[in-house]
Amino acid sequence: MILTKNNKIFLPFFFLILSCTNSTNNNSNYKFESIPDNFITNPTITISKKNIISLKTAADFLIKNESENTRLKGNVIADFFNDLGEHTSVLNADSAIINETDNSFSAYGNVQILSDSGFVLTTKKIYWDRNYNKVISEDSVRFTTEKNDTLYGIGFESDIDLSNWKILKPTGVTYRIN
Repeated sequence: MILTKNNKIFLPFFFLILSCTNSTNNNSNYKFESIPDNFITNPTITISKKNIISLKTAADFLIKNESENTRLKGNVIADFFNDLGEHTSVLNADSAIINETDNSFSAYGNVQILSDSGFVLTTKKIYWDRNYNKVISEDSVRFTTEKNDTLYGIGFESDIDLSNWKILKPTGVTYRIN
């Protein structure tokens, strides 16, 4: 190959351009899976059974990806209803997941259920079984009755209005003065 004056000027620029290119892709660590298919602010979801509302929930955000359950994030509020459609209790939590197969509901983080009759359940995680209309926790719980008796334990089962409840492993001591 014969180098001419034009080639001598072109070759250094060519090598300079090659040496300045970045061989790594800046987006190589970016995961497109982290972007949800659906992201909705201030959603409200209603779950019904035989045209009677069982659950009505709202949150700051709804995150939904194809073939995944619906996730609710931030200030989750869920109103529960009995088989007659009457309001029975309200749940507050940091986040929740709605299982789209059976419409069950799991709440996480600072979970508190307040029944219309005055019972209060506090825990870290709770599961609502829609088929049996029961709430279940395998975590530590604090349960306050309508008479302000406070009970502690691990594991909890109850109907949604918290009137028929049981603590599976009660802890602590109580003293009553008659």
